[in-house]
Amino acid sequence: MSVTKKDYYEILGVSRDAGEKEIKAAYRKLARKYHPDVNKGDKRAEEKFKEISEAFAVLSDPNKRAQYDRGGHEAFGAGFDPFAGFDVRAAGLGDLADLFGGMFGFDPGRSAHRAARGNDLKLELSIDFMEAINGTTLNLRVPRQHACSSCGGRGELPGSGSAVCPDCSGQGRRTQPGLPFAIPCNRCQGRGRLAGPPCEACRGTGRRRGEENVKVRVPVGIKAGSTVRVAAKGDAGTAGGPPGDLYLKIRVKDHPLFRREGDDLVCELPIGIAVAALGGTAEVPTLDGKTTIQVPPGTRSGQRMRLAGKGVPAAGGRRAGDLHALIQIHPPAKLDRRSRELLEEFRERNERR
Repeated sequence: MSVTKKDYYEILGVSRDAGEKEIKAAYRKLARKYHPDVNKGDKRAEEKFKEISEAFAVLSDPNKRAQYDRGGHEAFGAGFDPFAGFDVRAAGLGDLADLFGGMFGFDPGRSAHRAARGNDLKLELSIDFMEAINGTTLNLRVPRQHACSSCGGRGELPGSGSAVCPDCSGQGRRTQPGLPFAIPCNRCQGRGRLAGPPCEACRGTGRRRGEENVKVRVPVGIKAGSTVRVAAKGDAGTAGGPPGDLYLKIRVKDHPLFRREGDDLVCELPIGIAVAALGGTAEVPTLDGKTTIQVPPGTRSGQRMRLAGKGVPAAGGRRAGDLHALIQIHPPAKLDRRSRELLEEFRERNERR
């Protein structure tokens, strides 16, 4: 006599149009209720736990769920494993992985001693104003964890061999029948191989701390607060894992003449009273040296004279910025008698108007 399997949606207590979050919430609630550690010796609870785990393993996988929706249990052939390829952490249920851990003598919250990427490093780099404008290449001394030169970063005594772990066949993880996740192999601690004796130089970590010369290329026109990434110059990985990256947050020192507004530059341009009133010429400092501009009559303090293309140089498809000369009218510090008479006459004539 054939046994009719219960509907997966009914098992979890959700509707057939339930979303991913609803399915996860339902499974989380039921898994905590029927977990074998909570119901020690209760075979019915254990069977219920396996039942809800199977339902979740299918309904949380878009492909398996679509197949089930089309044909029900009959859509899967003989020997179908609903847990194939399922990982409870990848499904966003890491808290349940921690709950399950006590069943099998391992701690899912603890990183297995296997190859892992090194940490990224985040530092600040202060550069001169002109280095930011024109770009530069710098050699920095960076404190970082680098791969142990004695063992090549493996963490094992040089010359010692290592064998494939027979318990997990080199996979580093093993499955538990009836449960929807893989666990780190206890024997090899998730490495997939049996480690040799630890390297004496690095005490088995595969890393040693020190300073390293790092070449940093600062791009043209970089702005204060930007970040430069130097690939693979963070901390070395553990047990031969890849290194992290180095991130440098840019600080730009002030310039005595220029300040920056986006890709434009601003400088102050002092002119005399006569030039401001009558017009004339004035020399403006630029990144390429001084240039002469024409000042129109009646120019006032605070006005800007724009020099197109004289700002931050073009780079990376970005057009060059402009230079803005900010007018500052400076009266003469000292006046001779004739100059004072002329200014008094100028004032009298203009006050009558």
